[in-house]
Amino acid sequence: MSTAIVRVCTFNIRHSYLDHATPNEWQKRRPILKQCLENMQPTIIGIQEGDPPQLKDILDDLNQ
Repeated sequence: MSTAIVRVCTFNIRHSYLDHATPNEWQKRRPILKQCLENMQPTIIGIQEGDPPQLKDILDDLNQ
């Protein structure tokens, strides 16, 4: 019998428009999330509070 490892990661990425022009704006958080995903290599990713442009950014980062 073989075993499979499934890694599940969930993130509340917060809507991008809430932190515009602050230290927490999306463009500053995006590379941190990208690095986290590269390190964890999840099988399944759950996103809370993501808006369509953020989800596109995440997909673009994963497909590089």
